[in-house]
Amino acid sequence: MTCQPAPAAPKTQDEEPVSLPDAYRVCEDIARAHYENFPVASRFIPADRRIALAAIYAFARQADDVADASASSEDRLTALDSIERAFVQALDGAPRGPVLVALADAVERHHLPAEPFLDLLGAFRLDARDATFTTWDDLLAYCRGSANTIGRLVLALYRIEDPEAWRASDAVCTALQLTNFWQDLGPDLKRGRLFLPLEDLARFDLRREDLARPASRTNLTNLLRYTPALLSIHLRATIAGGRAILRRVERLGSGVIQERPTLNGATRVGIVLRALAGIDG
Repeated sequence: MTCQPAPAAPKTQDEEPVSLPDAYRVCEDIARAHYENFPVASRFIPADRRIALAAIYAFARQADDVADASASSEDRLTALDSIERAFVQALDGAPRGPVLVALADAVERHHLPAEPFLDLLGAFRLDARDATFTTWDDLLAYCRGSANTIGRLVLALYRIEDPEAWRASDAVCTALQLTNFWQDLGPDLKRGRLFLPLEDLARFDLRREDLARPASRTNLTNLLRYTPALLSIHLRATIAGGRAILRRVERLGSGVIQERPTLNGATRVGIVLRALAGIDG
């Protein structure tokens, strides 16, 4: 990797004061510029939550850009440390710069937890180190700190604190994160990143430095088709459970006001059995 000066962390000191509406507009501009990755500009989301989501995304986008910069690992980590300090100061009532002004307001207005933001920065530090992942557990832990935190924050925007919803959100976000990893395998390899567990490379007789070589095509294809059995079962059951809840909501109609949709024991057993058999739905 060519070492160049790391992009400065988003400015947080000695800036001109910014009004709250202007701060949110900056965040929405950042979100719209990257909407293909995170559709925060959707008009289906109520305005107050949409701008809060834009602030969340803008913060994540700026930190991610720092973690992905063409600079030394040390410089990127230093910049991420500066972002974390600025974030903490913003929550303490001293936000500087439009993104943190908007984010601090969103956190206070919607009672958002601070921990997911710190977890997100932790995942970005792994990116800044160009970390590799020995096992699937290691890779899934990274997903918990990156994609899953965004899902948790979206739920928090809607005051959803149901553990079942958290688990479902985590599973979907992890699946999307893994899909993104495999989609970007080529570009990531070129930049020195690898989001495949090293244990899988060993399982399919692959070496990291050989992944792009024609001789590795068959083994790499087999690896990409492979999903650990327990992870596959978990994701399949989570998606099936979500669909079952939606069918229950549809049957209840307006009755959801009086009765919270739940899955009975027989339905849960059926979901598990279908997941074990490799049946979707």
